Amino acid sequence: MPKISQIIAREILNSRGHPTIESSVLCDNGAYGTASVPSGSSTGQNECLEIRDEDERYLGMGVLKAVNNIVSMIAPKLKGIEVEDQTKIDEAMINLDGYPDKSKLGANAILAVSIACLKAAANSTHQPLFVYIRDKFEGPKSFSLPSPILNIINGGKHGAGNLDFQEFHIIPSTRFSFTKSIQVGAEIYQLMKRELMHRNAIHSVGDEGGFAPNLFTNSDALELMQLVIKNSGYKLNVDVFMGLDIAASGFYKDGRYTIKDSPKALDTPSMINFYLTLLKEYPLFSLEDALDEKDWNGWVKLRQSVGNNTMIVGDDLLTTSPKMMKKAIETQACNAATIKPNQIGTITETVEVVKLAQKNNINTVFSHRSGETNDTFIADLAVGLGANFAKFGALNRGERVAKYNRLLEIESYLGKV
Repeated sequence: MPKISQIIAREILNSRGHPTIESSVLCDNGAYGTASVPSGSSTGQNECLEIRDEDERYLGMGVLKAVNNIVSMIAPKLKGIEVEDQTKIDEAMINLDGYPDKSKLGANAILAVSIACLKAAANSTHQPLFVYIRDKFEGPKSFSLPSPILNIINGGKHGAGNLDFQEFHIIPSTRFSFTKSIQVGAEIYQLMKRELMHRNAIHSVGDEGGFAPNLFTNSDALELMQLVIKNSGYKLNVDVFMGLDIAASGFYKDGRYTIKDSPKALDTPSMINFYLTLLKEYPLFSLEDALDEKDWNGWVKLRQSVGNNTMIVGDDLLTTSPKMMKKAIETQACNAATIKPNQIGTITETVEVVKLAQKNNINTVFSHRSGETNDTFIADLAVGLGANFAKFGALNRGERVAKYNRLLEIESYLGKV
């Protein structure tokens, strides 16, 4: 079995122009793997912590401390370990850190090495990464491509500040091949741009590639999306569905939700009633983070009120945490989970969360972050672990498109186009 012989790390930039980490793991048989980690702007309170330098460089956003943690602390600890022993590698880093939130070494440092080791192990077997992941972690017997959830309008922390909800999605029908889904999504995306230009509206894009138009309310955005889908020739709620990532913690304060669609701040029951009214007008496929991450009773009530026709997706609620996932299963707070490895910090823990979700019939949505890199690892992970959905942003901006293109490549490789 090949063993880890060297680990190196460096500071690079992510899609927001902020520093992040890239790490390479080399083995004694010549195999190697390189990984870079993303960073979120809308983060849950239970996410593991990334370490930033907080000095004069890059306005405090540098990651040289975390890079040094890899070189001076993690590398000596892992040298000589068999690279295919992912559990031993991840447990060694978790124990070396010693804190539940990985605040000593930094989740950004730990994850960069965790992914790089997995890539090096796959490289040593001469298998495609997604195949190695499936075999390593006992994934699905037959491969299938996740259905894309495509960002088309950005609001909240990812937009221009005029829309409360963070992401407005289009979701091509799951009956389509991935290739067909991307075609449908790309056509609607371009038609949205034309419609915004026709209205002399702002058509610049946000952090995740979705348009950030100057609309007045969140309902205005849904109305516009409905119109564009209708004009595309595809049938709404047959060929294409709509969804939302609300990121409600961003506008929740003192027990109330403040949105432009309501003249007064809403308590939890009123916010749930708002969603129920919204669903009557726009039968949405999914609602992500519809309530504050600490509003667990509200989540349970929302899930009970909506039923099974709409996916209630936990992101900030769950933060890819085994502990939070178990609580969601016990309370039945949601029926879908966003999977973001950098929220928890290691591949082993990410796989544990995915397995918990799958065992309990909770859909998995493998997701990017707003500060991304060109690393396409999340696409291979989604296929290898049998994700239901992939949410990598809009069909715009290279760091988003690279991941969708990787899934197109995998579909071609599998001969399922």
